[in-house]
Amino acid sequence: MEERILMNQVGYRPGDVKHAVLKDGVYDTFKVVDEAGKTVLEGKVTGPVHNENAGEDNYLADFSKVSEPGKYYLIAGDVKSEAICVGENVYQDLLYDITRFFYLQRCGCEIPAELGGKFAHKSCHDTKARIYGTDTFIDVNGGWHDAGDYGRYVAPAAMTVAQLLLAYQNSEKLRKLELNIPESGRALPDVLSEIKYELDWMLKMQDRVTGQVYHKVTCASFPGFVMPEYETEELIISPVSVTATATFAASLAMASSFYEDYNEAFSKTLLDAAKKAYGALAGMSMPGGFKNPSDIVTGEYGDPVDRDELYWAAAALYQATGMEQYRKDFEALAKEQIMHGYGWEDVATYGNLAYLSAQYPKDEALVEAIKKDMTALADKYLEIGKKDSYECCLDEYKWGSNLYLAEIGSHLYDAYALTGNEEYLKAAWEQFHYLMGKNPTGYCYVTGYGYKAPVYPHHRPSVAADSPMPGMLVGGPDCGLHDPDAVEHCTGKPAAKCYIDVLGSYSTNEVTIYWNSALIYLMLMLK
Repeated sequence: MEERILMNQVGYRPGDVKHAVLKDGVYDTFKVVDEAGKTVLEGKVTGPVHNENAGEDNYLADFSKVSEPGKYYLIAGDVKSEAICVGENVYQDLLYDITRFFYLQRCGCEIPAELGGKFAHKSCHDTKARIYGTDTFIDVNGGWHDAGDYGRYVAPAAMTVAQLLLAYQNSEKLRKLELNIPESGRALPDVLSEIKYELDWMLKMQDRVTGQVYHKVTCASFPGFVMPEYETEELIISPVSVTATATFAASLAMASSFYEDYNEAFSKTLLDAAKKAYGALAGMSMPGGFKNPSDIVTGEYGDPVDRDELYWAAAALYQATGMEQYRKDFEALAKEQIMHGYGWEDVATYGNLAYLSAQYPKDEALVEAIKKDMTALADKYLEIGKKDSYECCLDEYKWGSNLYLAEIGSHLYDAYALTGNEEYLKAAWEQFHYLMGKNPTGYCYVTGYGYKAPVYPHHRPSVAADSPMPGMLVGGPDCGLHDPDAVEHCTGKPAAKCYIDVLGSYSTNEVTIYWNSALIYLMLMLK
């Protein structure tokens, strides 16, 4: 049965804007009652508004005036909502689980029962890996499993590291968050310790001689739905790529400053590796699109456009070093075309943020042009959201749509930070509320949260443990119907409803490290 009152299922802070979407009926008024049944708010709904993406006629109830901490219910016509939680710390448990997810995704080490619970496992993927096309084996142990499978990929890793570092920089909550990981209690904050686990692996993916970076390490094909220690096929390191090398350079240059006060030697190692990778780019063929070798069928991450990766790498190294060559490289690319993107494929916004915040000389006309372009992009999203009854700023529901929602929210927040215009901030919040349940499917898209959450994610440890790992953001609606389960269950559905909670639907119900990092970044930017 579909939900008829859609809202953020995790809850709201007292001062938040609080909108509910009503469907499958005709509504005129609504009221909000407390746990004792006392009416605390009455109002008129607005609408109806037709939503083409959802195939619905919707009404909107604004209950923002409900600000006293507690549990409430919204009633409209013959429908009563599930409990609505209002409180200052309603997202505290959510933040813990979506961040601790990274520890549970660790590869190459044991996750003991006292720390992993149902998701404990023995050390996995800890043999040396063969460089594709050679008889050379090297140690690339460590890092995070990328998604619902057990591959490890450099470009998505770089994006994930960048978002976590930016969130850490801007959120005291994340800086102080204790994650109950083996490194807890040491001088290095838990989140930086967890990121370091990934950075240590990334360093191993760089060729020691050339400075170029291998694209990924996986087996030749995907495993069954088993715990990671049972994937024991040969590990293969796929060839180097421009996109892996450039994003490696960018993310490690960025990370170097975060570790300087804690471990100067490690900080220098990161920056030296970033410089070497950047220098190696000149000798690599362009464009950088990676293609799987014919006998490897694991995730490709085959981004054919590498200009945005070079853009980010130059800006990040300029921010880290102040060296004129990096500035010239970035400014030449930006003057040709200002780019944007918070994803693994389009990463240019990280370059914009690095350049804008660099404590070195900048071209002030270019600074203003970048800010203007960032605001113009947010204006585009704002207009899309105004026409959508769920206030969703997404105009295309494709594979990983929930990532794109989080990205859009982050772009909107950027515009708010640049202008102070509250309209951008409110719109950014609505993208977060969408992910938490205010959407046409009625799902809170994070496992373990809300009253209707995914229980069959495409995630091998969850299947093996017969329980969804808490705190994972699933991919969301994909009208491209890219897997057999999506074809079977979603054919003919409106775009915004092309989601199915079955473990076989890798195109709508898989998880990834960079979807979680995108959610963390959005949530903590909004504070």
